[in-house]
Formats: sequence, C-alpha cells, structure tokens
Amino acid sequence: MIFALLLLTTSCIKQACSSGVKATMKDSTGLDGCGYILELEDGTRLEPINLATFDFQPKDGQKLRVTYEVVANSGSICMVGELVEITCITER
Repeated sequence: MIFALLLLTTSCIKQACSSGVKATMKDSTGLDGCGYILELEDGTRLEPINLATFDFQPKDGQKLRVTYEVVANSGSICMVGELVEITCITER
C-alpha cells in the first residue's frame, strides 16, 4: 500500500513538469556572483533564485524539464541571464 502511494506521488510529480521547457544545468560557480544556471535549448540562460527550495541536487550538464516565472525588476550580480523563480523542476 505504501509503495503504491509513493509510486503514485512520484508519478504526479514527474507529470507536473511535463509541459515545461527542456533545459540543461550549467555550473557557473567560477564566475563572480554566480551559481548554477539553466540553459534552454535555444541558448537562453536563466538564473534561478530558488533552487534551494526544491529537494534537488543540481549537477553540471544535468538534463531537466522546468517551468518558471520571470522575476520582474530585479538585478543580479552574475548577469548571465534573466532572473527566474522555478515553479517545477524534474530530470528528463
């Protein structure tokens, strides 16, 4: 019973990002003020501000599917992409 519930919950979490965009995690910690960023298939770079809120361990080169909202009127020390708040993130 517990296994079935866990499987169902995990399946729902996976499906939650099924409409998200494909992205690759990039480790930019070598640049001043940067951490992990997301690079979309079209080359667009995003700076997520809330990765720590997810039970998620980022890795360089990790293939993901994400949904996000742009953070308006904000600045970044890193300045390599648009600041975003991740609403869903799963590996693909």
